[in-house]
Amino acid sequence: MDNFEIEVKIPIEAPEKIKKRLLAMGFQSCEKVIEEDMYYNSEYHDVKKYDEALRIRKTRDLLTGKTKAQINFKGKKIDQISMSRREYETGIEAPDHMEKILEAIGFTRVSGVKKIRSYLRKGEMTACLDQVEKLGDFLELEVLAEKEDRRETCLSQMKEVLQKAGLSIENSVRASYLSMLMSKET
Repeated sequence: MDNFEIEVKIPIEAPEKIKKRLLAMGFQSCEKVIEEDMYYNSEYHDVKKYDEALRIRKTRDLLTGKTKAQINFKGKKIDQISMSRREYETGIEAPDHMEKILEAIGFTRVSGVKKIRSYLRKGEMTACLDQVEKLGDFLELEVLAEKEDRRETCLSQMKEVLQKAGLSIENSVRASYLSMLMSKET
């Protein structure tokens, strides 16, 4: 899938209160999952240096117990406010084999992130309430758009949702969970 991921991430204090406000705005609860992300880098293409991300994500649905995996690549961030960037992703049947393929061509695992994520959706917008191991609670608002020119409109809609939820886009963070964890460890 080739899309622009338009995303805003905000640390939050009271996830249940935020969830109630989102539901009152018309968001619908969807699934609750555990996501385990393994990130990779290479001396041939330094993903971190270019502000990109290459990861394998394993997802386990907490209601059904079903698991799935995907590989995705996220390009460089395209503005100074959000986490918006080009994204490519596809499902993979055997994540352990994919990891061996990446290692065989010179990529190594650099770190991982584990979180419990509750998905809520309204139209094309997804709200994720994340409980990130070793970091705390966050709200992510995301829209996957086919073209970058929708970014300003989507960010405006996200700003409105945040205001109604009692939050401010000025408190958004542009660092990935991986970056936050790595800076915490040093």
